[in-house]
Amino acid sequence: MLATTVLAAGVTHLTDARYFAAWEVDYLAFPVGAHQPNAVDWTTLAALREWITGPTLVAELGNVTDGADWARQLADHDLTLALISHTAPASAPEALAAAGVGVFVHLPVAGYQSADDVAEALVTHPSARYVVLDFEAGGITWRDLTEGHPFGLDELDGLLRQRPVLLQIGLDGADPKALASDHPLNGFAVRGSSEEKVGYKSFDDLDGLFEGLETFA
Repeated sequence: MLATTVLAAGVTHLTDARYFAAWEVDYLAFPVGAHQPNAVDWTTLAALREWITGPTLVAELGNVTDGADWARQLADHDLTLALISHTAPASAPEALAAAGVGVFVHLPVAGYQSADDVAEALVTHPSARYVVLDFEAGGITWRDLTEGHPFGLDELDGLLRQRPVLLQIGLDGADPKALASDHPLNGFAVRGSSEEKVGYKSFDDLDGLFEGLETFA
């Protein structure tokens, strides 16, 4: 099992799904909807979920606008959680929540943004259970933050205290258990990627995080 909460998003094939499930992540998010890059259709998603047990499945909806319509679709496919973009209109997560769908929000961080910029974005969609604070999207690593770029660890901690956050960032070899203990984050987020060939891909970029979070009861 893992020492803290982990969400794996962008899962589009069985190789990723089985890898993440084997590490006992808490949540697996599959992109769905015609507007989503590399989205899986409902038939494919149904087939994938037959092969995995353990994680709670999440519909990754992106910049969704019609929350009520998506709530009906998710109910039809027995899904109760959605991951949306922070740029989605406020009405979308409100409609999802009103229908009993739990909402996670994805918030990318760019290298030109200040901590104040990120703090302002964090207050959008206040009903979200978690905010995925995605530094990887801006090419920002843990070492960058320790060196104060685009802001430092004290400012990061202030952001983490503002909302329940899952941190998505390259750790540069830092100990994820120590980070989870020393900083007020709620867990980590990672993202799937394409296969190198059908049924095979290297997970070298993720193994360090999961091995670092592994606990033995």
